[in-house]
Parts: sequence; structure tokens; C-alpha cells
Amino acid sequence: MLRADVQPHVLHVDDQRGWRGGERQMMLLAGGLRRRGIPCAAVVQRGALAARRLRKAGLDVRDLRMRGEVDLPAARQIARMARAGSFNILHSHTAHAHTLILLASHLCMAHCKVVAHRRIEFAVGKRLLGLGKLKYLAGTDAYISTSNRVKDTLVGAGVPEWRVFPVHSATELKRFTDVPPAPGLRASLGIPDDAFVVGNIGALVGHKDHRNLLEACAIVRSEIPDLWVVIVGSGPLRERTLADAEALGMADRLVMTGFRWDVPELIRMLDLFALSSSEEGICSTLPQVAASGCPIVATDAGGVREVVVPERTGIVVPIRSARALAEGIVRLAGDPQQAQQMLRQGQERIRRYFNADVLTEGTLKVYERVLRGRVGPEWPAGYCTD
Repeated sequence: MLRADVQPHVLHVDDQRGWRGGERQMMLLAGGLRRRGIPCAAVVQRGALAARRLRKAGLDVRDLRMRGEVDLPAARQIARMARAGSFNILHSHTAHAHTLILLASHLCMAHCKVVAHRRIEFAVGKRLLGLGKLKYLAGTDAYISTSNRVKDTLVGAGVPEWRVFPVHSATELKRFTDVPPAPGLRASLGIPDDAFVVGNIGALVGHKDHRNLLEACAIVRSEIPDLWVVIVGSGPLRERTLADAEALGMADRLVMTGFRWDVPELIRMLDLFALSSSEEGICSTLPQVAASGCPIVATDAGGVREVVVPERTGIVVPIRSARALAEGIVRLAGDPQQAQQMLRQGQERIRRYFNADVLTEGTLKVYERVLRGRVGPEWPAGYCTD
């Protein structure tokens, strides 16, 4: 039991309107904290999907209109909530929320410690004159990175090693393990029952590199004539992805489902999962797929190999190489025994290292270090070693 002076009271902040990996991780973390008796609440965008999902999970939710990252009225509201609820930690889950909690803590005198979650490996400070980089260099007490690779990105931008704590994302094991087949799911999507289905789950954005996936599957189709591709997710590049499929001769074998809630059943329907990203933090979908017992071929983006151990729990190939991705798909499709061995080892790895308890306990250690004042060069943060 923590001493009263280091007992965390956590206000989570997320400004997104949709429901993606970051919002799900926030829900898993907040739920884990609540089960341990840690007071916490979540400030989310008014009208966002996250509000409904978090309330359904029984969490304390505060709706707030957040208009960008330099929204002083929103920052003042967050500061008032922090003072009224006696919160001592402001924990951001998006880049814009990071700026808002810095404003709340330092400009509005909320007197809270600032913890920022970083989930992507994009270089920081891409804005004009590198102004976006400033918030990473001052005012934040600790960062939680979802992978060692994300930590390296922050350290490369000038954040001290001792300020960045890697804590792997979690998956909902009960939701993805031993999911029964959904009768008629393939037929409802227009896919033959005897097809070999390669799937991909992720927002339709540039770094997910869905063109790479389609190019790879166009190559694979010459080896596996009954190949079909299913892409689950929504985003601004939907029309471009459809155009790429048409240009590559894959339009007749592509199913784009849009955003779906029945992800466990969709994964269960797949024969193989192929991640095609050029950049990733750790990709929170990968633990879900591994927990589901689906073979994985993934590009070597960001912290991917911290989830998919090459040649042990899946196949990892270079980014932006359709040929390498295709070869990985053909290899696993042609060797069911190896695929089964990899997926069994992958399931065990996820159960052990990517569960909600690991996420919660790792985050609690960061909170305790911050509240005790033990974040500094004399206390290295280290790396995940599993």
C-alpha cells in the first residue's frame, strides 16, 4: 500500500472523437486503477465515442469541448476539475491533450504532476521552427512510451532517458481468447467459405501503408489463387485505398468493412493477419491478434518486434517491401505446422506480458516515482527487457 503522500489521484485526458487503440488503452488502465482503489476520472471530448464506452465500463467521465491543443478555456476547465477532485496527476493520452494538461498544470496552477503517454514513433517537433518540440523538453514530469522504440524516438528528440518509462500496451484477453466462429460472417462479407483470407485492422491513414499490403497480396494471388483481403477500419484514405486496389487488380478480392465493433469475430474469421505499416508505436492490434491465435506476418515498424518475436511468434519483414511481405504470407500459408507453433507461442507471450495487470502495475510504478520525486539522472528509467 502506498503512503498517503504518494497515493495517486489521476485525471486522464483524451481529446479524440473516435475510438482507437489509445482510447481502449486508457479504458483498460483506468479500469485497472479502479480495481486497485486508485481514484481516477477521464476527461474526454464532448460527444466522443470514448464517453459512451468509458461510462459503460463504469468509469467516471467528464465531457469537455476541446478545440485543439492550445485551448485556454479547456485548460482552465481541466485545472478546475483537478482542483475540485484533489487530483495530483494529470495523464494525457494524445499529443493535443499533452499540451492541454501542461497548460492546466503550469498556467492555471493546478499543482499536479504531468504524465504523458506516447504511443507513436513519429519524430516530435515537425512543426514550423520545431515549436511542437518545446512541450517535450520542459514541464512534463514523466513519459510513458508503449515500446522501447518509442522511447528511443523521444530520447532522440532530446528528452532525457530517465524521464521516459516504457510500459507495454495491454489487450483484453477474455475478449479475444477462444472466440467461437461467427456462422455466416464470411458470407455476409461476400467471401467464399473456402477462401484464404488475409486481414488487416487499422485506421486508413498513411503510416498504415495499405498500398504495401495490396501490392503484396497482388503478388501472393499468383501463388494462392483463392486469396481474399479484408481491411477493417475507417479513415481519410478510404477512396485512395479503393483506387489502389483497382490499379493493382485486387478490387474484386478486397473487402473494406469500415469501423466495426465485432473485431474478435473478424479476427477469428481470418487465416492470417498481415501488418503493412511503415511506422508504429507498438500497434495495439497485434496483441489482440496474437491472443486470438491468428498467425502474423508484420513489417518491422517501430516496436512491432516487441510483440511479434521474429521467427518465434511470427514473421517480421522489412517495411515498404511488398515482395518481402508477400514472401512471408506465402511461407506461413504453406507451412501450417510452423504457423500453429508460432501462434501458440504468441498467445503465451501475450498472456504473460501484455495483460491489463502488467499495464496497470507498470503505470503505477511511474506514478509513484513521480510523486516521490524519484525521476532524475540518478534513477534511470530503463527499457522493457521481456
